[in-house]
Amino acid sequence: MSPAKGLDQVSEQGEKHMSREFGTTQLGAQPYMGIRTTTTIDKLPAIMGQLFGEVYGHIQRSGQEPAGMPFSIYHSMEGGTVELECGMPVGSPMAGTARVKAGELPSGTMATVTHLGPYEDLRHTWAALTEWINSQGLQPAGAPWEVYVTDPGAEPDQAKWRTDIFFPVL
Repeated sequence: MSPAKGLDQVSEQGEKHMSREFGTTQLGAQPYMGIRTTTTIDKLPAIMGQLFGEVYGHIQRSGQEPAGMPFSIYHSMEGGTVELECGMPVGSPMAGTARVKAGELPSGTMATVTHLGPYEDLRHTWAALTEWINSQGLQPAGAPWEVYVTDPGAEPDQAKWRTDIFFPVL
């Protein structure tokens, strides 16, 4: 498949120029384990760390290891409230619990972009991706997610943190 690509130059007061490469890719379905919750945006960092720890513990107790990096699916955002699911991919479907549920990331066409830098700046990348999706005549087709490629515990320099964003589109 040949990805559609675009570049976005962002100039914000106090920030360096950033270049973002947008594209589309085809993904296959991916089983995962996750915990869904509703919280406020200001509490996201603390809650996400706790939820990822619970999910990781469940996967290990079940005799598996995560098959990729942790991610968050954003089911809805209204005002300062966020309904999200913190999950980790697994190699094969597995049983869940009352709290840790089995799920599957969807297959299909995804609009994608990579964010480099602190999580606080992700909102700029999300806004640019949404604008790019609209400019390409694409339609959102499901809940988007972020994959946290860089482990903040292993890399203290936030400028090096990589987050990949996937947004199902038609």
